[in-house]
Amino acid sequence: MMISVNTNVSSLNAQRNLSTSGSDLATSMERLSSGMRINSAKDDAAGMQISSRLTSQVNGLSVAQRNANDGISMAQTAEGAMNESTNILQRMRELALQSANGSNSTEDRESLQKEVSALQTELTRIAETTSFGGQQLLDGSFGSKGFQVGANAGETITMSLGDISADKLGSTGRENVSGQLSSANITALLAEDATTGDIGSLSFDYVDEKGSSTSIEVDLSNVSDADELASALNASLNGIGVKATNNSGDVDFTGGVLNGATLAAVATAGDGTTSITEATTIEASGTVDQTTALVSDIDISSALGSSNALAIIDNALGEINESRADLGALQNRFDHTISNLANIEENVSASRSRIQDTDFATETAEMTKNQILQQAGTSILSQANQLPQTALSLLG
Repeated sequence: MMISVNTNVSSLNAQRNLSTSGSDLATSMERLSSGMRINSAKDDAAGMQISSRLTSQVNGLSVAQRNANDGISMAQTAEGAMNESTNILQRMRELALQSANGSNSTEDRESLQKEVSALQTELTRIAETTSFGGQQLLDGSFGSKGFQVGANAGETITMSLGDISADKLGSTGRENVSGQLSSANITALLAEDATTGDIGSLSFDYVDEKGSSTSIEVDLSNVSDADELASALNASLNGIGVKATNNSGDVDFTGGVLNGATLAAVATAGDGTTSITEATTIEASGTVDQTTALVSDIDISSALGSSNALAIIDNALGEINESRADLGALQNRFDHTISNLANIEENVSASRSRIQDTDFATETAEMTKNQILQQAGTSILSQANQLPQTALSLLG
């Protein structure tokens, strides 16, 4: 190696290696002190980008779990209120059964009705005051709302809650409406069968608002006038709450047919042949009267009112039981969602940790190596700086 005074190559080399080991030592110390393998983009540009996306997912999953737990709490709040409403309805049913007993006097039934009235008020109060986080749950204002249970948009579970107030529960599906089938129409039907001249039977097809159909047969073989016709009709149509009356030769239909439902009549001649091919349809019309159709309308101060109350209460219980079943299923769904979210969060966090976090065993060994290199480099640099001094001995 050439001996030079102006350029000390050995010193420059030692300086470069000392700078490298010093930089590596600083990096190791930063990683060990922060616990992060990636402290800036220069440490691992691709790794930083991936870990950032994984961090967003982990944070989103954590929030989603809290959201799902909020959903469970809300469902439990609503279900608890419905449970108390169920207890109220069960008590009302007991009172209705008690009032329906023939041993009760009018005064007895009126006393029972006082408790029913108080329970009706409490049922509505529960619906109007049950809330969660400032939101009313059971007064009909909640509707359907989504719970964000994922780290990305659109990952939601929907909860729906209805109104369980006394004036919304218990509809029996019957509202007072009216329709008319005139004797003139019947005469026209008779005229279509020239062989017999009379109607042997009427077939009614009752279709409620849900599309359920009920067929009713009315025997008219012994009917000769409108009064007898009305009586025969009443004997068969009582099950759907329809009442037929003689109105100056016309047969009027009134009473509990649901608004929007139809009652179609097909006449059959006495010899068994069909007199008409098109049904006469009696559709809902007039003013709707929902008397005794809802829990708020229950009045057990009479035997008839007590009997009607049972059907209303049973329907109300069915509605609440269905809602409670939905909420129970929803809570179970939230539970499974939370378990799945926790599993995903665990695995994503582990993946992020492998990319982002410091491996202390590896990094400690790296720091020790760099410390040794730093010490060795310092010593070598000191010796390299002494090399130009050898030129003086040659001049000596």
